[in-house]
Amino acid sequence: MISNRCHYALRAMLELALREGAGPVTIADIATAQKIPARFLEAIMRQLKQAGLADSMRGKEGGYFLARPATKIHIGDVLALFEGPLFTDVEQRGPHAIVDTQQDVFTHVWRDAEAALKTLFSKSTFARIAEQERKHRYSTSPDYSI
Repeated sequence: MISNRCHYALRAMLELALREGAGPVTIADIATAQKIPARFLEAIMRQLKQAGLADSMRGKEGGYFLARPATKIHIGDVLALFEGPLFTDVEQRGPHAIVDTQQDVFTHVWRDAEAALKTLFSKSTFARIAEQERKHRYSTSPDYSI
């Protein structure tokens, strides 16, 4: 359903959100922390930067960081960039598409599903996801206290 490329982009943005305010993060650090193949990550980060979701700084202390606060970046922003529309509307199929009554009936279902997903994705900011990830890491980390 969601491509590996999109999943990697989501994980990269999560890592930037987890490190928000700590300075630029190198591709190598993102790849290691999120278990993303580095060879894919360069192109993904360029695409995120071109879309205005991430930004970068060159140099020895360079790397990537969020282009705006994690509270202002939604999962849907990344999904739209890498996956496009989740459902193809009948009107968007072009003039030569085969349209019959069965497809018309399902069009309403796809529209409702897409609207529900957009609502869900608009509530899911990277700040919220990063907080959930921090809680998860804290709750699953071993406790060596005496």
